Amino acid sequence: LLLFIAACNQTILPTLLPVEKTVENHLRGLSQVNDAVAWASGTKCSVIKTTNGIDWKDVSVKDTASLDFRDIHAFNENEAVVLSAGNGVAIYYTSDGGSNWKVVYSDTNASVFCDGMDFNKQGIGFAFGDPINGKMQLLKSVDFGKSWTAVDPENQPELLENEAGFAASGTGIIVSDEAIKIATGGGAKSRILVSQIENLDWKYYDTPIASGNGTGIFSMSFIDELNGVIVGGNYVDSTNATSNCAITRDGGQTWTLISNKNPRGYRSCVTANSNRSLLLTSGRTGVEYSLDKGESWIELSQSGYYSISMHESVGWAVGRYGKMAKIEL
Repeated sequence: LLLFIAACNQTILPTLLPVEKTVENHLRGLSQVNDAVAWASGTKCSVIKTTNGIDWKDVSVKDTASLDFRDIHAFNENEAVVLSAGNGVAIYYTSDGGSNWKVVYSDTNASVFCDGMDFNKQGIGFAFGDPINGKMQLLKSVDFGKSWTAVDPENQPELLENEAGFAASGTGIIVSDEAIKIATGGGAKSRILVSQIENLDWKYYDTPIASGNGTGIFSMSFIDELNGVIVGGNYVDSTNATSNCAITRDGGQTWTLISNKNPRGYRSCVTANSNRSLLLTSGRTGVEYSLDKGESWIELSQSGYYSISMHESVGWAVGRYGKMAKIEL
């Protein structure tokens, strides 16, 4: 009995194992539905997916090869949406597992640059992009990504000089049942922009994450309504671990910098597993995990990945030139 109790009280730790590539293109978008189903996206219109948690299949968009799909959101093994970044925007939707893709939104204006998107369980989604005339560009969907409309400029958040989001892993935005949160950087401050979905009346919260050219918040994850973590830094100076991680215990209104046992450099993605007991973060210089809501981080790998995800007991990491790894508890 004592041995059984001791075994039950043991902490289950993650392991990371590199797996064979499915494509040779850079992968930054990653969306996991459950332990079996996950999708990833990247350059040259790359889209790949697994439906058994083992084997990956190439289901890339075939009608063009020039788009960089920086973000993907999957609803199940058949339905997913991919978002392009750079020189305008194109959003594609599939309902048959990637066999066919349909353009559901397109803007060829070269000044439009989308950074990421997210959906809540009701199918309401937002995509955010770099500012035009001082306002962050927003697109909205109310039907699980099947159609999109541009948000009126009056309801777009106002940004500081040089402030913008980052198209790193698509995790700079969180859409919950009632609210939307967006992370920024690049200007004088790195901030979290928060609004209720219905009225889009924005509030702005400063964070201690470093900011400036190529520097800011690249990703965030909330364990619950109050507890969250943000990561980032300078993607050019990727080994610099100064002011690259902060936590909140009040829903994002105030943030505390993690300066001891923080991630070991710039980080482009942070995520939580399905029961929110484990946090993972990844970047060019490696992968770490946290068991205390982001207050301290432990090395998992010295190999770098752009994006990372975790469901119950299975997760994935993707990166440069199609690099992939499987994470297991």
